[in-house]
Amino acid sequence: MSVSQHQPATFQHPTIGTIRCQRADGVLRFLGVRYGTLRHWFDNAQLCNYDGSGITADHHGPQAISDPKALDLEYAAIQRSLPNPEFPGLSGTQCLSLNIHVPEGSDASSLLPVLVFIHGGGFAAGSNWWPQYDMQRIVQLSAKQGKPVIGININYRLGAPGFAISEELLEAGYKANRGLHDQRLALQWVKQHIAGFGGDAARVTVSGESVGGLSTTRLLYTEETLASRIVVLGGAPPSMSPLPPAVADSTYQTMVERLELQKLPRDERLKALQDVSISAIQTKLGPDLSFFPVLDNSLVPLSESFSSMASEDYILKRSPCEAAMIVYSPLEMSIFAFMGVFAQRQGIAAAFAKSLRASLASHPDPDAAAARLLQCHGITPELDDKSALLRVLQFGSGIASQAAARALASSFPGDAFLLQFSEPNPWDGPFTGHSTHILDAAFLFQNYNDHLSATQRAAAVQFAADVIAFAHGQEPWKPVRTANETAILEGGKRRQVEGPQAMTEPYRLLVEIGESVGLDSLLGAWLAFVFAM
Repeated sequence: MSVSQHQPATFQHPTIGTIRCQRADGVLRFLGVRYGTLRHWFDNAQLCNYDGSGITADHHGPQAISDPKALDLEYAAIQRSLPNPEFPGLSGTQCLSLNIHVPEGSDASSLLPVLVFIHGGGFAAGSNWWPQYDMQRIVQLSAKQGKPVIGININYRLGAPGFAISEELLEAGYKANRGLHDQRLALQWVKQHIAGFGGDAARVTVSGESVGGLSTTRLLYTEETLASRIVVLGGAPPSMSPLPPAVADSTYQTMVERLELQKLPRDERLKALQDVSISAIQTKLGPDLSFFPVLDNSLVPLSESFSSMASEDYILKRSPCEAAMIVYSPLEMSIFAFMGVFAQRQGIAAAFAKSLRASLASHPDPDAAAARLLQCHGITPELDDKSALLRVLQFGSGIASQAAARALASSFPGDAFLLQFSEPNPWDGPFTGHSTHILDAAFLFQNYNDHLSATQRAAAVQFAADVIAFAHGQEPWKPVRTANETAILEGGKRRQVEGPQAMTEPYRLLVEIGESVGLDSLLGAWLAFVFAM
């Protein structure tokens, strides 16, 4: 598919008014449409209101405060870059925007399903202007296949603006997990305004990659129904736990000290915080100070575990969401290598073996259980660090990705469709030939099709066609709840197998030992090793 030429266009929305937008190859592109307003960078966002005079939506809105170089890091993880549009800049108050892609020529008598995408990036990076997440091509494909959808991708606040919280912020009326609240506000905007673009507010499928996938599941923990269906790409719980409030408070105190505001009275400090510049946030806080979702008894009411998700009391089992597509990749944990987590590690095989034995202490014979897992994954003391790292990442992908995806599918109250994305990464890099993190999204949105072989282009089209059909309320394959089946996308084709047939011997052994000591112990072994100092 050739690069399209964007032409100026106008669109009449019944409540917003005349919208200046773009037209490209049968798709209307509405870029940088603001859904929320902010007075300052850590404010509680409010839904945008319109007076009917219209808006301009022909260029990307600014990126939320985050590292502008993070796009290059994500390209490194994908192992292939794309041409970049003009950088739209950073903003602490103008960043809450969404991009809407609407197919032209659809039957005006019926409203179209809506597919919303939430980007990943560890709650620290990402933006809806990044070209790998542009939804024009998937919307074009949906129209070509006779199943048109409206595509939307959103910005939300990251890092400190989205997730810094403390007792004093709460007492002053600021919400915890503001980045997650931003996501919900964007979906409330969609619910309120999408009909004017030809979309059906009752048929909104929310998809997300990595922590964006995790965010989709947490949309379902509250009573308000903002998604009729979800698509989770490599981010199923319990792969990443929320922070306890005390840890978040401690991180906030460190933030205040680095901004040199700790000696001010509370009210003066909060006022001074509002005036902190973007450059100060970026340079003084630094990448070593991490901000993540926190337990808040609201959007994040619990810290998921394998045992809690298997319980009848698991809150998600009461969700009104009708269906979920849950996707995992065999080397999902490749992302940790690109994040530099293991850059300075030596003796990886021995260190992982030690961590594994410690985490299996409750097993009747921890040394024997650890030895079986290590042997089955090919992790031996004489392995060089590069080879050992690959095999440790395969172990981590088994417990934190495949096992998590299966746990979510089993606990989901509606129909759950499980997909193993096994297309190998075709581009030069450390994990060429492996199914790596983010590769599923790169294939889904069709933006890498010009860089794929004919076989892998077929896989990309098949994957997108399945998601499009899912957004239309169809069953792309048999759901887990009725047939314990897994779909596998590999070699340009999608096939179905019974659950056990999708499991490698190392994964079967992982599950077998997990049944004895608990999968949470194995997840703990992986996380302890990843975050060991």
